[in-house]
Amino acid sequence: MRAATVPGASIWAAPITAFCIYFISCFLCAVLINSYAFLAAAVVVSFLMSLFFAHTLIHSAILLLSVALAVYAMYDIKQDLVSSVKVRFFNSLMGGRSYFTFAVIIAVSSQYYAMVSRTGGEVNIPRFEISQDTALSLGKLYGRINPKYSFFSSAGKMTVDQFILQNQNAYYLRLGAGQSGATGEVVLKHGRKQLSELAGRPLTGSEQVADIFLEFSTRKFNDYFAIGMAQSQKSSPFPLLATSILFLTLLPITAIASHIGIICSALLCKLLLKKGLIRTKTTQLQVETLVE
Repeated sequence: MRAATVPGASIWAAPITAFCIYFISCFLCAVLINSYAFLAAAVVVSFLMSLFFAHTLIHSAILLLSVALAVYAMYDIKQDLVSSVKVRFFNSLMGGRSYFTFAVIIAVSSQYYAMVSRTGGEVNIPRFEISQDTALSLGKLYGRINPKYSFFSSAGKMTVDQFILQNQNAYYLRLGAGQSGATGEVVLKHGRKQLSELAGRPLTGSEQVADIFLEFSTRKFNDYFAIGMAQSQKSSPFPLLATSILFLTLLPITAIASHIGIICSALLCKLLLKKGLIRTKTTQLQVETLVE
């Protein structure tokens, strides 16, 4: 899957904008297209275009579920517009919003899963950026799990050399022995070598330890997902994990985009109504109520 990136742009701006435009288009169609058959056909075509990017059997089956939810959402909106005592665009669109939003989430997630898990497919996987505090916490945990890197047990705003000497001095104090200058040089050399292996680059000793842990943790996370991608053709759980992350990410994004889409669509419909491009009429309805 290829994505267009704009340097300096927000990573959330592009997907939210795309979803907003799609929601506005579909909601406007729900109001402006009188024939429910034409409306359903337009929605079905917009969803089935996903098959051009991922035409697998599983995706096709899941896409049918999405189409059914989307068509029902359009039906719900149409019914509310027809049966309401007074036309309220916002309320009518809100009636089918949840079904339509969930249909979009399922369709996008299914397409992503099909593209990640298919053989020979080139995909872009997310790259994680870990904060400094998180990296230090993960480093301490990793040091407890792997005794080889036990020096992760303490870290702060200090240089690599200061960090190495602090941990080595604490070690000698526990032994009740002193540390000579010659031994200190050997310790620094050995410590720099170990941290250089973690950082993936040679260290001079003046670097900030927090930055080294940040690089190490970030690389470990991204390497894990890269390995998962490489093994995805061998029944790896990575495609399912990545799809689950995408699904949970789409929930808030589409919720925001659908609300924006409904507000914009309702305002546009009111503007069209005011300009006379669409009209409303008053009809007599028989309303069924319970007898008390």
